[in-house]
Amino acid sequence: MSGAGDFDTDVLIVGMGPTGAALAGLLGQHGIRTAIFDQLPGLYPLPRAAGMDHEVMRVAQELGIADQLQPHVVPYRASEYRGVDGEVIKRLDSPPPPHRLGWDPMFAFDQPAFETLLRERVDSLPSVTVSLESTIIDTGQDDDHVWVDVRRAGATTVDHVTGRYLVGCDGGASPIRRRLGITMIDLGFHENFLVVDAIVGDDAVERLPATQVQYCEPDRPSTYVVLAGHHRRWEIMLEPGELAAGSVADDDAWPFIDRWIRPGEATLWRSAAYTFHGLVAESWRDGRILLAGDAAHMTPPFMAQGMAQGIRDAQNLAWKLRYAVDSPTVDASLLDSYQQERRPHVIETTGHAIDLGRVICERDQVAARQRDRELRGDTPDVPVTYRATFLPPLCDGLIATHTPGAGRILPQPRVTAPDGTSALLDDVIGSGFRVICAAPLEPSDADLLTEAIAPLGGNVTALSPRRGSPGGLRPLTETDDVLSTWLADLGQKFVIARPDHTVYATADSVADCCGLLSDLVAAIRGPRVSAE
Repeated sequence: MSGAGDFDTDVLIVGMGPTGAALAGLLGQHGIRTAIFDQLPGLYPLPRAAGMDHEVMRVAQELGIADQLQPHVVPYRASEYRGVDGEVIKRLDSPPPPHRLGWDPMFAFDQPAFETLLRERVDSLPSVTVSLESTIIDTGQDDDHVWVDVRRAGATTVDHVTGRYLVGCDGGASPIRRRLGITMIDLGFHENFLVVDAIVGDDAVERLPATQVQYCEPDRPSTYVVLAGHHRRWEIMLEPGELAAGSVADDDAWPFIDRWIRPGEATLWRSAAYTFHGLVAESWRDGRILLAGDAAHMTPPFMAQGMAQGIRDAQNLAWKLRYAVDSPTVDASLLDSYQQERRPHVIETTGHAIDLGRVICERDQVAARQRDRELRGDTPDVPVTYRATFLPPLCDGLIATHTPGAGRILPQPRVTAPDGTSALLDDVIGSGFRVICAAPLEPSDADLLTEAIAPLGGNVTALSPRRGSPGGLRPLTETDDVLSTWLADLGQKFVIARPDHTVYATADSVADCCGLLSDLVAAIRGPRVSAE
């Protein structure tokens, strides 16, 4: 729990889209005084993102809204890429259960419903102050604090609000980024698309494809997405100047989707023309001001990772800000590691999305046919690629890169406690710093590890595989063995996880694990604070 200090709040957040709301929730539920501002009077009511992955769902789990979210999500269906002549040239899908992070790897979802739950969670937190219809007039900082000048709804005066840190989650046009003079680096993808969301009638639903389809047709590349219930989405590539950017009238949108549905068969929910970009900010931090979400990067939608990238930013940054606020002696490199870790991950992930986009967006007939031949190969059936293989581990930053599995996301098995109750691992042991041993643990070894992780406020857990024999410290029992199998494949016995579920390190002995924990404590260099 942070102290009041001499400032109005600890963390200022500008922008209450999914990234800003998630960050406010992750800070606020740990008692960090947070003020979040947004210029809109309420939630943007129309869908934008169509997909969310298991990392986002794990954040929803941490925020306590995963159960409420279930009616608004469905497992993401397989994707077929159809070439010039309509044949399947590429397939993407999710791996079968058991799922490594405890959730389906990918979901289609109702974004307004998701954001509503996020905002309700934020509103329930006494340490978070929400200011809607608020315009940020100016921002600034000095060595020990930041500030915003804000004009609130109906006010004739401007409030001056101070804090320790400021996070700009204010979108792709980010005034905060512009004030800092931070440039966006072009990753080489800019294509114009019409996006149409529709609620489709029963007869049309039966007729439409049952799975996601990428129509890789040079005349008009298009994407069809199956969402929850009768919600369907089309993304139609546009010719230069064909439609002006922004909202598109229904009468102008219908001709673009009459290949699939016609008026009377569906109600158009949203139609808008966009330019899909691949961009990343050159710098994500200037002193006490940081950028997250679209303010730091923009990703084309071909992997459904745009919103997920921002939620990852929020989770990576939240625990580091908690430590920086709670402990003035925390090393400055802790916040430096935010960009060091997230920026390369975003660039690589966005690169994969761009590569998929280029498969879809090829406009030259000859090149498209050559693409189809290369992707199909000589096999009678096109193999399935798992979407998760496109997501890299963290490759730098606050991780012990010399240990196997470092930088990956900690698997989350379902576990059974000695009393017979069953739950996902995070719900049992929390999401602070953790040491997990995939075997029974002798009490003396548990004591050594507990002492080593104590400066981080962490905990030690022993897991027993489903068929493991009891002994030592009575462990939780995995019901699907996803974590013990993962560790065994690495040839390791212990894993050290950070509060954002990133694997800091793995080890094969208690002594090595204690040494790695000592290194981690030294890297953070803070007194004992709670990450729970």
